[in-house]
Amino acid sequence: MRARPVAAVVFAALVPAAALAQKAVPAINEIEIWQQVGQQPYEFTWTQREEHPKTLVDFEDLAGWTLELHGGAQGELRRSREQQMWGQYVAKIVYSGAGGQSRVVARPPKPIPIPDRFDSIELWGYGNIWGGRPDPSTPMVDISVLVRDARGREFTVQLADIRWKQWWLIHRKLPPAIAKEIVWPAEFSGIEIARLGNSASRYFFCDSLAFFTEELRPVALKAQPKRNLAPFRGQIAGLNTGEGALPFPTREETILPGNFERDFTVAVRQPGENRFELEYKGSDATVAYVYAPRSGNLGELSVSVNGAAPYRPMDGGGVRFAGAAGGSLPEGKLLAARLAGDAVEAKFQYGSRVVDYNLRLWQKSLVLDVWCDGGEASELSFGQVAGVTNPKLITVPHITYDRTSMPRVLMSGDRAKPVFTSVWFDWYRSNASEPYFVREPHKIDFSPVYQEHYVTNAYEPYASREIRVTTTSAEINGGMRYIPKTDGQRNNLHERVFVTASPIYEETLPTIANPPSVRQEESKQVVWTVTAPSTFPADHARCRRIRSYGLNHIMQHSHEVTWRDEGDSFTMRLQAAPQKGGDAMLKWYIQAQRGLGWTQGVYTNYTDFAPVNSNWSPDFVQRLPGGEWRRAWYRNYALKPSKAVEFDEYYAQRIKRKFDPAMSYTDVHTALPPWLYCDYDARVPGAGTFAATFYAYGQLLLNDQRVYGPAPSEATYQWLYAGLESSSYGWVYNYTHANLLTFPLDPAFPLHKIHPLQADYGVGSTRYYLDQLDPQWQKSPKRRDYVDLFLATTIGYGNMGWLVNDWGVDDPFGVEVLARSYYMMQQLQQQYAFVRPKKIEYADRNGKFQSASMAHATGAIADSRLHVEYENGAHVYVNRGAKGTWTVKDGAGKAVELPVSGWLVFNPGANFYELSANVAGRRIDHVQAADYEFLDGRGQWTERGSLGATGSVARRTRPEGGVELIDIYGNDRISFEAGGAGQMMAYDPEGKSLGAVEVKTSRPGWYQFKPVADGRTYMFAAAR
Repeated sequence: MRARPVAAVVFAALVPAAALAQKAVPAINEIEIWQQVGQQPYEFTWTQREEHPKTLVDFEDLAGWTLELHGGAQGELRRSREQQMWGQYVAKIVYSGAGGQSRVVARPPKPIPIPDRFDSIELWGYGNIWGGRPDPSTPMVDISVLVRDARGREFTVQLADIRWKQWWLIHRKLPPAIAKEIVWPAEFSGIEIARLGNSASRYFFCDSLAFFTEELRPVALKAQPKRNLAPFRGQIAGLNTGEGALPFPTREETILPGNFERDFTVAVRQPGENRFELEYKGSDATVAYVYAPRSGNLGELSVSVNGAAPYRPMDGGGVRFAGAAGGSLPEGKLLAARLAGDAVEAKFQYGSRVVDYNLRLWQKSLVLDVWCDGGEASELSFGQVAGVTNPKLITVPHITYDRTSMPRVLMSGDRAKPVFTSVWFDWYRSNASEPYFVREPHKIDFSPVYQEHYVTNAYEPYASREIRVTTTSAEINGGMRYIPKTDGQRNNLHERVFVTASPIYEETLPTIANPPSVRQEESKQVVWTVTAPSTFPADHARCRRIRSYGLNHIMQHSHEVTWRDEGDSFTMRLQAAPQKGGDAMLKWYIQAQRGLGWTQGVYTNYTDFAPVNSNWSPDFVQRLPGGEWRRAWYRNYALKPSKAVEFDEYYAQRIKRKFDPAMSYTDVHTALPPWLYCDYDARVPGAGTFAATFYAYGQLLLNDQRVYGPAPSEATYQWLYAGLESSSYGWVYNYTHANLLTFPLDPAFPLHKIHPLQADYGVGSTRYYLDQLDPQWQKSPKRRDYVDLFLATTIGYGNMGWLVNDWGVDDPFGVEVLARSYYMMQQLQQQYAFVRPKKIEYADRNGKFQSASMAHATGAIADSRLHVEYENGAHVYVNRGAKGTWTVKDGAGKAVELPVSGWLVFNPGANFYELSANVAGRRIDHVQAADYEFLDGRGQWTERGSLGATGSVARRTRPEGGVELIDIYGNDRISFEAGGAGQMMAYDPEGKSLGAVEVKTSRPGWYQFKPVADGRTYMFAAAR
């Protein structure tokens, strides 16, 4: 829910606020005899929900109330039964206005005394628009409660803006600025609806206005399995103190980047007082770190690669303390520095505070541990990389902190001998509330989730500025923040940081220390899609049509509308949407879909917690540092991660037993970083640490895989959760300033780190990046090019198939690309899914291949002419250049010309060959694979392999013998190769026989026929 900062509005005590109104109209207290009577949210009937005991205004009687009209506003206030919440009546405010100054205020006959001091306000509100579906005729308006204090000053407390439909419990903590100014006792003086930009009348219903002080009782939470690592001094375990251990992280070294060279040595020595040297030596490089502690500034650490001039990877970094002027870095006093085994230990004093550093060398990475007890450390800054030449920032796709904060890898030095530097925090061991980096200044259209967190609820404001890069230095990462919990206390600081310097780009990327997905085999067989059915029978009929084109390995989930009709809850329930037929219809639908051979699933989510849900309790809502409830998706609050694990354990197995889905989509958990859903509620073990959220969500995702089958999630933070989920969308959803369809192909991180654990689908859904590239892409004459770009990018990143069904099955072009997205991916993805890359290289403009490191250094990566060789022998060539063809050679040494967004993939060991390339001067698509052969001539007669077609056709050899041919689009004749003469039968999309079809011999061993009306599948069997 989007919210704006709350300000106090003060009126002169002797001037009634109503006098400032243009007009005040009396409320209508009578009820029309014909007025329809609504009903309470149906979920309330599942529990014994009661009205808030501190309700001050129940709106059962509006006699004497008025509605003030300001700034050209129009409206009326009436008692109503059209909607129902508590009691028999609610208030209905009808409003319209001329713009930002228009507002209406509903006032009681006189202000109503509030019996006690309060820190919270609640109001049940019935909204009129979904925020995700903008309607210019119904702009979002602000809902506020007006409160007068003992001196007659009136304060406006903004509760929300309307971006939901049906009933929602609006909760707001009294803003600190108002709490500081108000003189008690106080009284309620009105409800305001402001920023009225709608010329036509709109409504808002409300009920049960309560003022109270929250009673924060202990929250009963179940202990969870221990984290799978040896806890370090001061490391907070949260709820992970129970029986057993989680299967992650998989190693004590956690995120330590990989090292390509296996034969190397590391050494640490102390050549003099307060000087320590840590050195890596191998045939690939020499990397020498020198640490000379004096004041605790991390600029006292330097590094040299291959004997070059040393530079400082964390210059200006160190511990900051709460209350320091401008967040300045203090200077400490060195208490001790010594060599202890293979580690350097240093201790510094900052007044009454003590900071400990521990440094050791693992491979090429310097591992830095930092401790500071006492709860006064507010930040560990990573500083900047200083003392380098030719610094250049590399944005790593798939590593992001939030929508505008992307940590980088630094490339520096000579172009012929580049050096790469990274600084990463260990998310498995951190005690911090959040990582940070500078926020880049560009326009952001915030979703309600981000508005709520960044605009209103951020503990500290973030400066919007550019990343600092000079001729000798650059910022590549920010640091770690420690934010007070609801009790005002910060956690003790403990961080582990990995600083890596290497001549190899891939060696600076963090490792994801999670186990591989337990659903790899099922995941790589399917092409994924999603549906949001208005009715389940209609959706099944649509799916039958899609299936008739031979698309048999499809994974589909029905989205949140599985569980809701409109404003009802859609998580943590066992009852399907009532108006769609309820449980019986959902059971029928899942079984009917599985009858198609599809992997049909449902939607699940343990982040969005609706106040109408039968499990509702304010104690289960995440708290922000000031105690405010964290808002989530429309009409929802964010569920505590500590409670999410318990609910998932309960509901997942019951949903599986009741409806028998073959998969489940676990929404949201991987779309938001764990620090954005960090619970600051001091009642919860691990409060104020994002690690508590990370471990809870990781455990939950694993459980969904084990219970349902494949359990993909939403993505963006798969760099944290890979393997704990079975897969994700192949996008970086919040990565708004770099479109993966046009950003240079840089698959090193996903191929080396993510995909051995899980493989993602598409580049997300078709529309996400294409909407950014061209809002009219679906109608564009370049739409086929856009689909090619989407598929080529999918393959370049080693992702699996996303079903391109954006044009539906009634549009011939829709059928064309639907089939292409399936047949060009379903067998191809099995050549590389979950397989590690052996080589990643790029062709320069002369056709010479360069490593990923040199491609970054020379700029060849910008042309995105990518070759990946996988360990199983699969080769992938993708031309993601913006212009020009690229000629490559296949496994037999034959030249293949790749157009823009063209590709060649072959794996001799699997008898697999696929191209989307220029043949005889024009582009065609062809696949030869174990399960099928597919040819698309793209509008011109084409013969290749054992098929001939103008449009597209798929061929399968049936287990019982014979050939199955599927006429997909654009064919007035189809030819095929077969072992001998035979008879052909035609079938319609429903499998009904259309009789025999005449087959002619076109040349020895080849046969040809004309498709018949309504024909879809053709079965050719040898003559007997």
